[in-house]
Amino acid sequence: MVDLSSDERAKVEASRRSPPPNYFDAASFQDLPISRDFEAFLILQDPATISATLDWYGQAVTLGENRVDRNSVLFEALVADSDDRSAKQSELKKTTTLFNTWKELFTAGKFSDTTEVSLIIRDFQATAEEIFVLEDRAKHLENLQARLLDRLRQGLSSAQLRELQSWSTPLTTY
Repeated sequence: MVDLSSDERAKVEASRRSPPPNYFDAASFQDLPISRDFEAFLILQDPATISATLDWYGQAVTLGENRVDRNSVLFEALVADSDDRSAKQSELKKTTTLFNTWKELFTAGKFSDTTEVSLIIRDFQATAEEIFVLEDRAKHLENLQARLLDRLRQGLSSAQLRELQSWSTPLTTY
């Protein structure tokens, strides 16, 4: 129990509801009464805070309700982009494999002090750098996209949406 001053306690006691309002708990799939501490918290909020909370609550519910549709469209777009990215990565992989094969086979040996050998190695590596950067970027984006797809697969469950919607009664009771 939260420790309240005598003035706060008097204000809370004058405004308590019996029974307190319920909210839907998504974890237990039950309607539960708000705790007496949360009830006191709501009662002690100033009107501007309650107003701002209700404004955001309305926006959050709208976003939550729209999220399911939005997520399915985004999911399809990401899957299509992933297919495109896989084709690009395949092309990049061919190029980096070609370069790596050359690099393994092209050994200067006793000619390492020959100017032209050093120049050709430098020039060939310089042209390959951009490809390696693109390949690294593609791998990074692939990992990021995989995480986004996982999050979209999880989405906002109907129970979570119901819990979000259920806060209306406690928030408007006091």
